[in-house]
Amino acid sequence: MIRIQKPLKAPHVLTTKGATQTRKDCADYDFGSRKFDFKSHIYSARSVKNALLKAQHKKCCYCESKFLPTSYGAVEHFRPKGAVKQKQGQRQQYPGYYWLAYDWDNLLVSCERCNSSHKGNLFPLAIQKRRARSHHDDIAKEQPLFVDPARDDPRRHIRFRGEAAYGITKRGRETIRGMGLGRDDLEEARREKLEMLKMLHYVVELGKNSSDPDEQNGVADARKCLAGAALPEAKYSAMAQDFLSSANPSTSNE
Repeated sequence: MIRIQKPLKAPHVLTTKGATQTRKDCADYDFGSRKFDFKSHIYSARSVKNALLKAQHKKCCYCESKFLPTSYGAVEHFRPKGAVKQKQGQRQQYPGYYWLAYDWDNLLVSCERCNSSHKGNLFPLAIQKRRARSHHDDIAKEQPLFVDPARDDPRRHIRFRGEAAYGITKRGRETIRGMGLGRDDLEEARREKLEMLKMLHYVVELGKNSSDPDEQNGVADARKCLAGAALPEAKYSAMAQDFLSSANPSTSNE
């Protein structure tokens, strides 16, 4: 997981149609509604999703897997819109954060595995009784246990040993658990990239003392690939950063 720099300005559809629908939902809540008919054509509008995909370099906001041409992920609500639960296995409570369904700050794009198979309506807080239960409450009083990649620096909470993610804070550990960032298929995918990085690093080390021009060209190419692997647009770039830091402590980009 890496920090996501979203545009400050929300897409027009959210500030117009989204704002109108939010006002309606808040009024419905005040009249007793606890379940809402959310409009996916608003929060998942093409302009919204495209802006998120660009900001996220076409990667899942949580696991950093690249979206395939046939699957561009789904718009994810960091704070669940329909219902919410503190722990896995608990009954979900209604309503969720309905007033944030069209809020630009609450939207991301995630893969199906991180969202549907793992996070879902889970949103644990450090102090559950401080949870905002309606638009009349102040979410600033909450202390989420999940890392929000659009607000927090995930590198302060989650690091990698090889292909395995580990939490250096409680929030990091809760995020890894809640999003399934240690699942087997994801670790296998990270392991494949890690093996490539190790091979490239070996080429660099092997050619350090060589004067052969062809070998030096190969070393230059390997260095370029290693540097590219740690850039935000590369998949599993956080893992790559930790690998490069451990392989070359003196040239760490931290």
